[in-house]
Amino acid sequence: MPEVLTKNELAIIDEAKVLAEKIRGRAKLTEELRRIPEETIQELKDTGIFKILRPKRYGGLQLSVETYARVIVELSKACASTGWIASLCAIRELMVAESFNEEAHEEIFGQDPEDVLFAGVYEPRECKVQKVDGGYLIEEGHWMFCSGSLHATWGYFGMYIKDENGEILEQLLMTVPFSELEIEDDWYTLGLRGTGSNAVRMKNVFVPENRVTSYLDVLNGDFKSSHLRDIPLYSTALFPALILSLGLPALGVVQEMLENFKKGLPYRTAVHMGVKMIKDAASTHTLLATATLKVETAEMYLMNLAKGMDEWAAKQEIMPKELRLKALTDIGYANQLLKEAMDELLAASGSGFVYDQNPMQRLIRDFITMHSHRSLSPVITRENYGRLLVGIEPNAIRY
Repeated sequence: MPEVLTKNELAIIDEAKVLAEKIRGRAKLTEELRRIPEETIQELKDTGIFKILRPKRYGGLQLSVETYARVIVELSKACASTGWIASLCAIRELMVAESFNEEAHEEIFGQDPEDVLFAGVYEPRECKVQKVDGGYLIEEGHWMFCSGSLHATWGYFGMYIKDENGEILEQLLMTVPFSELEIEDDWYTLGLRGTGSNAVRMKNVFVPENRVTSYLDVLNGDFKSSHLRDIPLYSTALFPALILSLGLPALGVVQEMLENFKKGLPYRTAVHMGVKMIKDAASTHTLLATATLKVETAEMYLMNLAKGMDEWAAKQEIMPKELRLKALTDIGYANQLLKEAMDELLAASGSGFVYDQNPMQRLIRDFITMHSHRSLSPVITRENYGRLLVGIEPNAIRY
């Protein structure tokens, strides 16, 4: 992997910055609609942002994870919901490319690759599956938090095979047309309201063998896409890439908080602080500096991880298991730093953010919604890394 980004990679980052200004103007509308406006979806398609990680042979850009990461952060500064959808839909391109064989890819992309958009959830809340001749029958399936469901054409879902006692025998991944799912209108939430991350259900859906793969196999780099093995990108560690996609929008959101706070400083008068303007208070200086350092450190963790994933993929080697676990810890720690940075900014801000018209309020609600995602937990990820450090098997099985 080159140490600097290519002209194509730099160009799409610049395009994302231009598009972000349009998206920023729709942030309030996006929240009110409880979905991404179709105009925004089309712009994301037209710029190729959804296809940053898709193979070129299927109409994609086939760029680096670092490029993807930088694009997502730029979009998330403008609108957390839009950044979240772009992040999750785009990372599914990498996951689908790695997980399934050429036959499945031809079925997905063969008709109209420009129309293809992925959404999915790897952990079902309920799933009754039977192995049948030629594939699997999903008798009942229920997946919550399906970000992108309102725009997707194909789904990427996890499912379980259980024994008669309800014990899990095997966890699998499948891809299915979204026309075979039912979308529930249940996304009434504190934050990320514009993502439309509704639950989805499946009933009596047949999935052929070629569109099913072992979850553990792909976690460990046993990818089924033999026709893409000569392309370094598709040796990227799958689960760290997925969790990175959850952490990147939060970085953009807190960076936006920081910028909003600094822009307002010249105009804000102080009360009970011993100075006329907030910018002149010693407490402001300390809190702002601390928040800035925490945001910068979180960015270093996330971007270094993206670069590291690219470096391992460039060698066409799967990232070692202990480094994959450490990657989740790095993402969780970055999430903690961003939360601490937000707290510093709130301590310096006063209570003006409580008004609905204050953009800081939406940023806070969006960040808290992201921060609560269990996969980003600073506590759980550190616990598992600590177990590894003392020679105990981690509790986590997905990394």
